[in-house]
Amino acid sequence: MAEDLSRQLKKVSISEKDAPNGIPLSLEGVAKAIKDGKIKNIIIMTGAGISVSAGIPDFRSPGTGLYDNLQKYNLPHPESIFEINFFQREPKAFCMLAKELYPGNFCPTPTHCFIRLLAEKKVLLRNFTQNIDTLELGAGIPEEKLVQAHGGFNSAHCLKCKKKHDPENVRKVLFQDEIPRCDCGGLIKPDIVFFGEGLPQRFHELSKKDFPKCDLLIIAGTSLTVHPFAGLIEDVTNDTIRILFNREPAGVGNEAVNISERALQDIKKAAQQGDFQAIMLWSMLQGKAKGLRIGRKDNTRDIFVKGDCDPAFEEFAKLLGWEEDLKRIIAEVKAKHTSEERKKQTPRPTKSSPEPERKKTELSSKEPEKKKTELSSKEPEKKKTELSSKVPEATKTDSEPELGPNAPAAAEKDMSLPEKTELD
Repeated sequence: MAEDLSRQLKKVSISEKDAPNGIPLSLEGVAKAIKDGKIKNIIIMTGAGISVSAGIPDFRSPGTGLYDNLQKYNLPHPESIFEINFFQREPKAFCMLAKELYPGNFCPTPTHCFIRLLAEKKVLLRNFTQNIDTLELGAGIPEEKLVQAHGGFNSAHCLKCKKKHDPENVRKVLFQDEIPRCDCGGLIKPDIVFFGEGLPQRFHELSKKDFPKCDLLIIAGTSLTVHPFAGLIEDVTNDTIRILFNREPAGVGNEAVNISERALQDIKKAAQQGDFQAIMLWSMLQGKAKGLRIGRKDNTRDIFVKGDCDPAFEEFAKLLGWEEDLKRIIAEVKAKHTSEERKKQTPRPTKSSPEPERKKTELSSKEPEKKKTELSSKEPEKKKTELSSKVPEATKTDSEPELGPNAPAAAEKDMSLPEKTELD
């Protein structure tokens, strides 16, 4: 199967002509340009599709996607779970889902490792990701090379007073099936961008700075339906090659939609204010007006590689001559993840576990001293008892108990009860 995919990738080409920048429009041609130093500033845009092989469901795949499996939360519509207004009214639904998505339980995929390899080869300008699973950081992609367009679980804040909170503490509360709250009473939310919230400032700053410099745009595992992220594919120069790695074509533009400028601005404004229907309509209109040119006669720069991301990027690494480097990174990332999993599973010794042995040792060490003390305390009593036994029978009163020959032994037995209790 791998050999078939390799042959397929080598044949991927939309035209016998070269792209506007003179690079042959095929994966083989792109790989050669990277090796020859003609491509130095690669941006890769990633979505949930690159994390599916890690066990994290994507959002929109029919039957298996996250939105298709949210019925148990009784939502007005699936997207409600990521709407800020719904979260403020019904935070429990998102908190339950967060346990399923929380980082730390999943191992980064070969695709994540390929992105790190681009960074090691010093050709990665930036990785813009829609994902909130933070697997990029788990794979060792440098944080400065990463833009989490929709945020992540690695930070959190109070919606009311804006105070920052330790994400690990938030995680512990969520895993106790409780709702994280601030001292002020406000809800604490991981810094995931919900519908109705603005994208991080870092996204806006670096997208404006990076995309004009980009000389190869790779798009992987995303449906390109949510803006403004999806619109980034239009921000590269007209001679920049764009490669889509995905199970299905995405972001393919058609003819522009006939709609007035005023109506377009009204839709855009409503979308920016968080209206869900406006967001979806705005995304659709943006995709219609522009997009990738896959399958179109005027395509001069776009390549589509159909299929799962992991095997496709492994084959791309072969074309680049980086196969062994990618294997090394994959092995390293897997070993690190396995080690972290073992640490979680290894029970930590509790403070009470060595207590019985310690107490036993302490008691043993104190035993001679204790017995000595007890013997000393019993000596006067014994003498007193012996003296009492010599008192003439006539001097005893009826109220006094009769002291027989076993009385001292009984007294000693009674006095030893606390010692037995303590030893037990």
